[in-house]
Amino acid sequence: MLHRAERAARFALGFAAHRADPDAAVVHSAALLHDFSEMLLWCEAPDLALEIQRRQEADPALRSVAAQRAVLNVELGDLEQALMRTWHLPELLAHIVDDKKVHDPQVRSVMLAVRLARHTALSWENPAVPDDLIEIGELMSLSPAHTLKLVHEVDGVV
Repeated sequence: MLHRAERAARFALGFAAHRADPDAAVVHSAALLHDFSEMLLWCEAPDLALEIQRRQEADPALRSVAAQRAVLNVELGDLEQALMRTWHLPELLAHIVDDKKVHDPQVRSVMLAVRLARHTALSWENPAVPDDLIEIGELMSLSPAHTLKLVHEVDGVV
């Protein structure tokens, strides 16, 4: 999971740099922290994390948030936002990590970076990758070929 977070942060930084985002460092940090509530869950309550995982494996159509609500009675994203407020983390960081603000380009950069890192964790052959690349290309105004080239460069794929 940590390796995936590091890859997501690299992707997000690459997207932010391409977009000339003045808050590129915060976008990078946001991607690194994006899934910290899930990481905490695995560390502090692995039985609950395993139950969420089991439910999703049993029903591939089950969305993560639905499984989280069923097992935890809360979505991890909402828990994450509450923890960020409680810990007095910078508002910009909390904003960029908030997946509910999907129309913000910084939020989209992080969301797409996290998603691409998750979908390519095992291989670039995941069937969700083409859709990810289309959305990334739209965000950065790149053709599919240039988008693939950029993400491969950021990831160190030759």
